[in-house]
Amino acid sequence: MAILPLSDISFDDQDANLFLVDDVRLRADALKQSILPRLSVVLNSAIALIREVYGIEALDDSIISVFPNFRQKRDRELKILYESAFVGLGGQRKAKWPGFSRQDGKPVQILPFRLAFELRIDGVSMVLANAWLKGLSDQSFEEILQFHVQHEHKINPLCFESCMRPHHFWAEDLPILSTFRRQYRYRIHHGEFDNHFIGHNYHFPVAGVQLEELVRSFATFFPIYDSYIQMAKGFPHRLDALIAKLNNWFQQEQEESKDEKRLEDFESKKESALAAASTEFKIRVMPSIRWQVFQRDQWKCVACGRNSHDGVILHVDHIQPRSFGGLDVLDNYQTLCNICNIGKGNRDATDLRNKG
Repeated sequence: MAILPLSDISFDDQDANLFLVDDVRLRADALKQSILPRLSVVLNSAIALIREVYGIEALDDSIISVFPNFRQKRDRELKILYESAFVGLGGQRKAKWPGFSRQDGKPVQILPFRLAFELRIDGVSMVLANAWLKGLSDQSFEEILQFHVQHEHKINPLCFESCMRPHHFWAEDLPILSTFRRQYRYRIHHGEFDNHFIGHNYHFPVAGVQLEELVRSFATFFPIYDSYIQMAKGFPHRLDALIAKLNNWFQQEQEESKDEKRLEDFESKKESALAAASTEFKIRVMPSIRWQVFQRDQWKCVACGRNSHDGVILHVDHIQPRSFGGLDVLDNYQTLCNICNIGKGNRDATDLRNKG
C-alpha cells in the first residue's frame, strides 16, 4: 500500500459541493471512495507524530474508526444523505474493558469515545466524541467527568494549545459564565454525561499549513483520549508523564524551528465558509466535475483498476494536457490513481479509458 505524504492531500470547495448534491448514492460513494482515504492520510500523519512525541503506538489499544462505514454491496439501496465524514481513533473491540461497566452488567466491549478528524460542508475540524454510544453505567461516566474535575488545571492548557473546547452545558440554574469544574460537577449531579470536545474549524480550501496544524492539535490533545483508554483498561492514567513528554517536544521544536509565522500564515490562508451552507436550495445542485468524472469511471483508476480499498488516492487527469490545448470538459477527463497519474506526465495524451 502506498503511503502518501501530507503535502499530497487537500480539501477544497468541490468537497463542500458534495453536501449540496441530493444524489444519495453519489454522495455516499464520494465520501467513502474519495474523502475518507484523504482523511486517513491525515490520521496516519497524526499517529506518526504521536509516536514521535510520546513514544506510543496509538493502535496498540485503538482501531481506526471511520464514518460512513456502509457495505458497498447491500440488499437495500442507501437512504441516508450523509452530512459529514470522519476518520479517527476508537477503542479496540475487546472481550472486556474492566475499568468501566455497562448498565446491564455485561462486559464493556465498545468504548463510547472517539478522537477524530471530521469533514463537513463548512470545513475540516477535530472532535472528541465522548458519549456517542449509550450503555455505560453512570458510575463510568462519572469517573470520566471526575477526571476532568481533578485535572482541570492540566487539561486546560492542552485545550488552549490544541484549539479544542469542551461542549458548554446550558441550564437555567447554572450561570453562563461558570467554570468548567462547576459545569462538570453539575453534569455529574444531573446525569448529563455527554462531554464532547470540538476543535477549530478550518474552512475550505484546507491544505498545507492547515493540515499540519490539525495533525499537531491531534497529537497535543491525545493525552486526554489516552487517559480515557487507560481508565477503561483499569490502569492509572499517565497524563503527567505524557504532558512532560509533550513539553520536551515543544521545547525541542522551538529550538529547531525557524517558522515563527505559523499563525500568520494560517490567518492569511483562511477563507469564509460557503454562504450557501445556510441557504435553502430550491433548485437541484449539480455535482462538481470531480464527482461526475469519478462516478462515470465507477470510482476506480481507469488504468490499473485500483480504488480506495487498495490504498490509493483518486485523481482527475486531463487526457489531452492543458499545455497541448486540452479543455476543461468532462470528455477530456479520466480517473487515475496517484501512482498511475505520476507515470502519465503532462506530455502524454493517452486516453486510458480505451485501454485494451
